[in-house]
Amino acid sequence: MALATETTGTETTGTVEAYWMPGCSSCLRMKEFIQKSGKDWVAINIDESVEVQAELAKRNMVPPVAHFGDRWVNGVDLAAVAELIGVEYNPPVIMPAQDLVDRYNANLDVARGIISVMTDEMFAFSLPNRERKMFDVANQVASVMRAFLEAYYDDNHTTKSYGKPAEVQTKQDILDRLDETRRLFTLWWTEDGFDDPLDRVTQTYWGFPTLLEVLEREIWHTTQHIRQLDYVLKEFDVTPPLPLTKANLDGLPLPEGIHD
Repeated sequence: MALATETTGTETTGTVEAYWMPGCSSCLRMKEFIQKSGKDWVAINIDESVEVQAELAKRNMVPPVAHFGDRWVNGVDLAAVAELIGVEYNPPVIMPAQDLVDRYNANLDVARGIISVMTDEMFAFSLPNRERKMFDVANQVASVMRAFLEAYYDDNHTTKSYGKPAEVQTKQDILDRLDETRRLFTLWWTEDGFDDPLDRVTQTYWGFPTLLEVLEREIWHTTQHIRQLDYVLKEFDVTPPLPLTKANLDGLPLPEGIHD
């Protein structure tokens, strides 16, 4: 199996180039997929090169991105990556919407417990190779499902909901945001989602998936960040009120790794 070489340029030829940034859950998932393909590949950390950042910006692309030959695809879409590099891809079956909703709520319960016992020191902790505090990761756990709701009601998925609002400054602010996101999500499900096949195609920064695919993506995205928070608790030898178990993870297309 080919192994990646870390680089900041695109000088290699005949090699799949995987553009990524530390802490990006979809980047990790793409890199794991390409590595398992057995293709020759190179991992290009965009944080290490202004030129690479400019190249992606010129193409109106954000990581993860895979490049081979004269083609570029967004790495969130593993089917597109597989087609790009010429390998078979059998996407996992997406759980029914009701099961996804139940899983999201169960995983939010775990997340709320984890966040409730995190200390200022834990919130200030960063995973290796990226200056991203766990406070910001906790905010993502509390926030990313809002991007799905934007896609559902506005037909346009963006990353603006991923950011931390200026008013979110404390642990309680994070918990309040998580609770409000859950309230909005539950309102969507009970009023609109419960009988919607979610087969409508919507616009996202990685392509034009169905709403069901976007829902699954934001649930596994949230769950991956919960795994990172859980990892930090273990680093500080703290037991969460609710454990993150195999049942929380099974059936979601998560990367194998926790970070990078």
